[in-house]
Amino acid sequence: MEYFSNFWFWLIGGSTLVLLEFLIPGLVVIFLGLGALITSGLLYMGYIREAWLAITCFGVASILMLATLRKMILRFYPSLTEKVETDEEALIVGQRARAVSLLSAHDYSGRVKYSGTTWPARSEAGEIAEGAEVEITGQDNINLVVKKVAD
Repeated sequence: MEYFSNFWFWLIGGSTLVLLEFLIPGLVVIFLGLGALITSGLLYMGYIREAWLAITCFGVASILMLATLRKMILRFYPSLTEKVETDEEALIVGQRARAVSLLSAHDYSGRVKYSGTTWPARSEAGEIAEGAEVEITGQDNINLVVKKVAD
């Protein structure tokens, strides 16, 4: 327990946590690191001499900064709080692809080439011959639903 009252322990630990924020973004680890650096400073200046007081100071400083400063800082980094939902089907519907095998309306045994890879696909209605240009009209999991592009 004696190492908890050594300011080097808190200085090195706090510096490490602040640097880890670059690898683990989210504005949590940095406040733990700052709490450790504050504790290190108080130990160095002689305001704290006992391990239990150093641990308490670290906990209080970290929690106070997390509770007060994190929300203020997150306002400047909206990408950390906003999640953009994407509708993958909406992104591919209307796109063109090429049938690489015979497509039927009954099952997903056919394949189309879209975006550099082949996908299992079925036609909306009837059969579509290999090599025909198709338009994607829907998606069912990883399977595409297509229709033949009018010539």
